[in-house]
Amino acid sequence: MLKKLLTLSFLCSPLFAQDGNALYDQVKPLSPEEAIKTIQVPKGYKLQVVASEPMISEPVDCVWDANGDMYVIEMKTYMQDADATGQFEKTSRVMKLTDTDGDGTMDKSSVFIDGLMLPRMILPLDDRILVCETNTLDIYSYRDTNGDGTADEKKLWFKGGPRGGNLEHQPSGLIWNVDNWIYMTKAGERFRMIDGKVEKSNYGYLNGQWGLHHDDDGNFAVGFSGAEKSFEFFQYPIIYGASKFPDELEKDFNTVWPIDNIPDTQGGRRRLRDNDTLNHMTAACGHTVYRGELMPEFYGNYLVAEPVGRLIRMAKVDTSLGFKQMRNVAPNSEFIRSTDPNFRPVNLKTGPDGALYIVDMYRGIIQEGNWTKKGSYLRGIIDQYGLAKTIQRGRIYRLIPENYSVKNARPEMLSKSSNEIIKILAHKNGWMRSTARKVLILRNDKAIVPQLKSALQASQNTQEKIELLWTLDGLQALDTPFILQQLKSNDERYVTHVLRTADPLLKAGNPQILAVYKDLFKSSKSSTVLSQAFLSTKKYAQHHLNPELQKMMLSHKEDIELKHHFAQWDREKEAYRKHREKMDALKGKGPVFKKIMTQGEKHYKSLCFACHGANGEGTPMAGTQTTLAPPLKASARVLGKKDTLIKIALHGLAGPVDGKTYPGAMESLASHKDQYLAQVLTYIRNSWGNSAELITDREIRNVRKKHAKRKTPWTLEELNKK
Repeated sequence: MLKKLLTLSFLCSPLFAQDGNALYDQVKPLSPEEAIKTIQVPKGYKLQVVASEPMISEPVDCVWDANGDMYVIEMKTYMQDADATGQFEKTSRVMKLTDTDGDGTMDKSSVFIDGLMLPRMILPLDDRILVCETNTLDIYSYRDTNGDGTADEKKLWFKGGPRGGNLEHQPSGLIWNVDNWIYMTKAGERFRMIDGKVEKSNYGYLNGQWGLHHDDDGNFAVGFSGAEKSFEFFQYPIIYGASKFPDELEKDFNTVWPIDNIPDTQGGRRRLRDNDTLNHMTAACGHTVYRGELMPEFYGNYLVAEPVGRLIRMAKVDTSLGFKQMRNVAPNSEFIRSTDPNFRPVNLKTGPDGALYIVDMYRGIIQEGNWTKKGSYLRGIIDQYGLAKTIQRGRIYRLIPENYSVKNARPEMLSKSSNEIIKILAHKNGWMRSTARKVLILRNDKAIVPQLKSALQASQNTQEKIELLWTLDGLQALDTPFILQQLKSNDERYVTHVLRTADPLLKAGNPQILAVYKDLFKSSKSSTVLSQAFLSTKKYAQHHLNPELQKMMLSHKEDIELKHHFAQWDREKEAYRKHREKMDALKGKGPVFKKIMTQGEKHYKSLCFACHGANGEGTPMAGTQTTLAPPLKASARVLGKKDTLIKIALHGLAGPVDGKTYPGAMESLASHKDQYLAQVLTYIRNSWGNSAELITDREIRNVRKKHAKRKTPWTLEELNKK
């Protein structure tokens, strides 16, 4: 009871000061051996410590190269105190770890890259490692040319330019997907390697904040923690649109069941039960799909980490309703959870050995500095418990069967011949298959095309055929006759992938491919094949196939699977209609204003709508009567003095707004350029019925200069005085 009263009233008496107090005793760091005892895992399984401090510290991600060496991103400057002091110093790094005896524990390490600014994305290619840091979209490749474990070659792989904004709202991912495109969130761009050169393509937009992966068919595992969403856009590949099916998450899926009771949530008391446990997903991150052969009972299940709740959710995909629905594999419980307040899982991966790897940042504070400012609920909890004291630690675990003790052999693919690697495309481990395909494509050895086609013809395994097909595609070795032959297969899942490889031909109006589509729409009885044909046609060939498409939709309108795709398209068309109406209305205000609004809308979707809502009315906070942030529609601060709105944008806003307290302070957007802020603020002032004069770059610049020394958010009381 005393603990509860202290938590609620923010008492800071000497008796309960941080050093040696009853509250700090609850959050003191444990050794890896002690910590592992606090973590609940499913019966029949165990966790093994793969690496921990001092070998690694502040880990946020891990990946493996084709030989089996692990690379760990360390954000060494992340939240070293509650004020984020020194956060952008270039002292972060990438560690290279090796398990020399195959027992699952890393026993050799080296600093592969040092002097980085909060690296956030990493992708092994061949003997090169791609890395992207915070505040930039420039991607560099690093290579160790002399074998000493440290990169001595650095080359610009893609020039993306600067990227501002809060740490939690910058790109993540950089994953090599089934279609051989490299995807990331928050950018709308994807990349691929063709004949050794980087190609870029726009594919839409993902708001995922930390975590991105894919299943065997290339469907994404991604969420949006800013809007408290655990999973989204998993119905079909994102290239065909951002799907949002009703009931795609089972009822109360986002309710979480932790066993710790440290109330350090940004959402405050509304995000806590009476026993101080988190009640709802709020920091969904590290999304993945388990694709390992070591635990086949979990194969294909989706996972997401919730570091505020000190837990990991596993979801099974149910397709019995005609669409994919996520269901918690442990109803009213969690797949993995801990009582240790410092257990902070932030990333999840399938490893070369088939185990599930967990990156545990193991620290006191997990939220970024914009949400830990003095005066906030969260800051009070941080100071009260002394959470800021646990830093520069970190663990990587692997989940394995309880009786597992096999010595794992390193894959060593970089030294294998291409013919040897082709055989790995049939491996039961998804990491092994994907890596083998990536290596073959990067080698760009067109001489192996006959062997790939021969293996495809001989294969009776659907997944192997899919891997072989996409390897051929990555080598630019698919032509119309070959695709037409593959489309004759009776394997429905394989045919959907063949149709996807034919998308460029469909888009170009290839007569033979169009003829196949017309026949499919007329005579196919397969909902699976028709669903893919529908998606491809909707995206690339409505102008070629609209009559046939409409007839198919009419004759299959009650199909248990297809009707959900049709309904999704209706929602997309309605959203597009409203957007066009808005753009047409702007024409009367001139082309300059329209351009500003178009760019402002793009920025708003990237930066603001998670909390303020697509309609400017605030995103509802599930299970409460409030929203994540104040409404912008008809807001006096939005429509009033320009300086007031600019100040809020540059420095943030803290405290009650119109008598209501919201989960977190409005973050500072000062890292964005003047033009960026002018565009998004003008958009806000002229959307959802709002109408006000545009804001210019110069006005942003003047306010920025006038208040250059300000480091804290404004309060309404301060703003109203000026």
